This record gives sequence, structure tokens and C-alpha cells, in this order.
Amino acid sequence: MLDKKNLISTMISQHRVLQKDLGAEVELSESEELHNGLEQFTKDLVEHLGLENETFYPELLKGMKEKEQDTTKTELFIGEMKEIEKAVHAFLDKYNSAENIQKDVAEFKQELSGIVDALNLRIESEESGVYSYWGLF
Repeated sequence: MLDKKNLISTMISQHRVLQKDLGAEVELSESEELHNGLEQFTKDLVEHLGLENETFYPELLKGMKEKEQDTTKTELFIGEMKEIEKAVHAFLDKYNSAENIQKDVAEFKQELSGIVDALNLRIESEESGVYSYWGLF
């Protein structure tokens, strides 16, 4: 298990890797390269979401409840983050092969832009919001 003190710095570091992964995708044009980049992004995303969903959020809510804090807004926030997660997974499922990307590279690029925006929104929201709570509980 990861040290509680290093959890936030680890997750922020993972955020930067995810942003780098998708940032590189925007620059690529070959379907095979795009697919390979998405595979790396997916691998990094699964690792990050595992840490976040299986450790960070449960431990944060547990700590808040132990200190008798109202978790309603935090739970709503987590729900909103889950919706972004679902959208990213739907995108990854849709473009799970070079052939699926090749069918319409222009549409892929347009949807990729939306995913990049959604991911950046999630990252900014977490880093300026719930991550700052970690030290309090």
C-alpha cells in the first residue's frame, strides 16, 4: 500500500502522465500510432483510477465520516468524476483498434479534443478540490 503522505503527489504525477499521453495523441496522424498511444493512455488511466477509486476516495470519505463531516458534496463530486470516467471509457471502447480510428480520423480527432478537455477539467477539479482535503482527514 502507498504511504498516505505520498498518495496525492503520486496521483498528481499520474495526472501529468495522462495529460502527456493525450497531448502526444493530438500530434499523431497515423491510425496505428494513434491506437498505440491510446493503449498506453488506457494502461496509465487504469492504474490511476485504481489508486483513486480504490484508495483515495474511499479513504477520504472514511476520514470525513470519522470526523463527522458532511460528505454529501464530496459524494456528488465523486459522482461527477465518475461521469467523466464513463465518457473517457466510451471513447476508448469506440476507438479500440487502429481500424476503428482509421474509419474516420477527423471524427476521432474531434472527439479526442473533447476527451482532452474533459480530462483536464477532471484533473483541475480534483487537484484544486478534493485533493486539498486529504491532509485534513
